[in-house]
Amino acid sequence: MRIRLSVIAAALWLSACSAPDPQSPAAGEAEPYTLTILHINDHHSHLEPRTLDFDVSDLALEAAAPADGRLPVAYGGYPLLTTLIEARAAAGDPVLTLHAGDAITGTLYYTLFEGEADAAMMNRICFDAFAVGNHEFDHGDAGLAQFLDFLTGGDCGTAVLGANVAPHDASPLVDRLQPSAVFERGGRRVGVIGLVIAEKTRVSSSPDPDTRFLDETETAQSEIDRLRAGGVEQIILLTHLQYANDLALARALTGVDVIVGGDSHTLLGDRGVLAPLGFTPEGPYPTMETNADGDPVCVVHAFDNAQVLGELRVSFDEAGRVIACSGAPMFPAAASGYAYSQDDADIALSDADAALVRAALEDHPALHPVDADSESETLLAGFTAQLADLRTTIIGEAAETLCMVRLPGEGRAEPLCSREETYEHGAHISALVAQAFLEREGSADIAIQNAGGVRTSIPAGPVTIADAFTVLPFANTLHVLTLSGAEIIATLEEAVAASASGGGAYPYAAGLRFAVDLSAEPGARISAVEVNSRLAGDWTPINPNAEYKVVTNSFTAGGGDGYTVLARASAEGRVTDTFAEYAQSFVNHVRARAEAGEMLSRPDPEMMSTQRFINAEGCDHSQRADCG
Repeated sequence: MRIRLSVIAAALWLSACSAPDPQSPAAGEAEPYTLTILHINDHHSHLEPRTLDFDVSDLALEAAAPADGRLPVAYGGYPLLTTLIEARAAAGDPVLTLHAGDAITGTLYYTLFEGEADAAMMNRICFDAFAVGNHEFDHGDAGLAQFLDFLTGGDCGTAVLGANVAPHDASPLVDRLQPSAVFERGGRRVGVIGLVIAEKTRVSSSPDPDTRFLDETETAQSEIDRLRAGGVEQIILLTHLQYANDLALARALTGVDVIVGGDSHTLLGDRGVLAPLGFTPEGPYPTMETNADGDPVCVVHAFDNAQVLGELRVSFDEAGRVIACSGAPMFPAAASGYAYSQDDADIALSDADAALVRAALEDHPALHPVDADSESETLLAGFTAQLADLRTTIIGEAAETLCMVRLPGEGRAEPLCSREETYEHGAHISALVAQAFLEREGSADIAIQNAGGVRTSIPAGPVTIADAFTVLPFANTLHVLTLSGAEIIATLEEAVAASASGGGAYPYAAGLRFAVDLSAEPGARISAVEVNSRLAGDWTPINPNAEYKVVTNSFTAGGGDGYTVLARASAEGRVTDTFAEYAQSFVNHVRARAEAGEMLSRPDPEMMSTQRFINAEGCDHSQRADCG
């Protein structure tokens, strides 16, 4: 067991471990060893920059400022991120660059290029280590192997980690994943262990059936013990497990120093700094925990979609114990090209005004203006050019923003939508996806779509094919199952139970509506289930003994996200694969509305599948506006 910190060091950690230890070593003591960790997670094929509104109302601009005083500034994306990483890596301390998984699936860059574009961008950064995430398994072991061919086929040498992944003997992943990697940095040996969330990967992705995912805690401890027995001084877990699980893992393990995580898309940082930019952190960066030895563990996440670079500085004493952590999320922002639209005119800032804006960005504690990496820009432009037709092909129009959340009232709604807009009934876009399924498959009575299969909101305005495939980025087809009413109720029960791990299983439906009480006992959370076959008649109570045709995506039909009732029906042969691509069904739905002279709009409340929602604390969203 490792020796505990001194009382002074422990007090410093508990009170302010967000700053390095200001005390100099006593005479004769060695200088602390400091390691900088640069990390991202969950970029999900988001390669391009996006924009944030930066307040320039207090700047003495020569030209007229935007009417609202806020200037759109490009930030995030791989070309800017690459430059920022290169700059921070050159700052002086020994450095590790880490990616905590879910690199792929989420945009057309994956739909069309199947990981090649992501790997090209990642290889410009040349991460030291990459831990596979659950979405790396969305297209089976072979799909991940293909991505790894792109990622490791060059000279970069990124270590691909998955300590708790046990591929079956015939899997193309055999000998492709390492449990850990050891790096020499500044005269110290640093071990990095990769872990993926086991149960979620089994039920929410599509690994080969015989590929196993081992217990995260047992695997981590075993690998920590092996590395420490081999003389490795510092231990980092590179995890794709979710923030809350990382905190629990830190408490359960001996010998761990740092956890760099992903999967929950968690932003950590100073609320006072980030809230004015429109971001809400869920905890401090770093978050401190105590491991089973009684020593501190630094836990960090870096949001998602290539928006943030996490920079963590960890100092260790001569015995290898953590004595201080510091750092923050860093938003790479464009250092030039500032412009805005006003009165139907595009206005570019003068050089003098641009210099003022850049200086203000440099003064901001979270924003870091940089020039985009030219080679990354060139690589990305080559892929983007091939998307041009899809990006510009308009298939319809949305009359209003169609919001995406997983659970009704979910606090982490998309930036385009307020929490109030989805508070009682949940996501509009997910309901429309289910309606599109029902419209496409004429034999079905009802449609069910899992919340996690719908990935983004659609803003008001023109809707393109690219929008549709960004909303529904996975390679699913539509399956039609024959289920009894009792089986449908059981499906809803297991879906809301499984949604407790992050909401991805939560059911959205068309032709089916119900009440949800997450505070009730499992098996009693669904009530008032009604059916309106094909949305063509009246709502009537579901008949437990009647048969219904249910259209869903192939992922849930196969038992993904814990839909075991559907998996059993499929195994019994009560299923038909229509071979219709599920995203294409939504394209067809949008086009059909446009051809009828209609715009996409939010479904009427009575058509939404969740008619009443009581959260896990027993607060009824239809009665109170302040639940949670």
